[in-house]
Amino acid sequence: MVPVLPIQVALGNSPVVMFQSIAAGVLGKAAFTGGIGAAALGVLFHVLISVIAATAFVFAASRWKLLTDRPVVSGLCLGVVAYLVMTFIVVPLSLIGFRLPKSPALFLVSFAIHLVAFGLPIAWIASKMLAGSKREA
Repeated sequence: MVPVLPIQVALGNSPVVMFQSIAAGVLGKAAFTGGIGAAALGVLFHVLISVIAATAFVFAASRWKLLTDRPVVSGLCLGVVAYLVMTFIVVPLSLIGFRLPKSPALFLVSFAIHLVAFGLPIAWIASKMLAGSKREA
């Protein structure tokens, strides 16, 4: 979430509007008149989805050693999967509905964030965490 905020500000969006747009998946357009409460709900959804994805990765990595042996590759793959699932499953099923990115640059930024700021850290931490638990066992 941290790398997203400066990028959104550079694009002219406030953090409140960004998180309201996440809450709009459940609240619809009412999220944009919901103030800080709607933004807080957006933060909650953003963190919840991230924790669920990270938990699923750690669960898979605890069973498939390949995911922890190659954290860079598996992290980049996790980022791709996260982007595809969010873009083509979660968002279309929400009240937002499916939309293609507004520009190729916006697509590239969003895609890169999922790979570098989401997939890589989760895979790296999981590989360190699971390596530590194997030493203790």
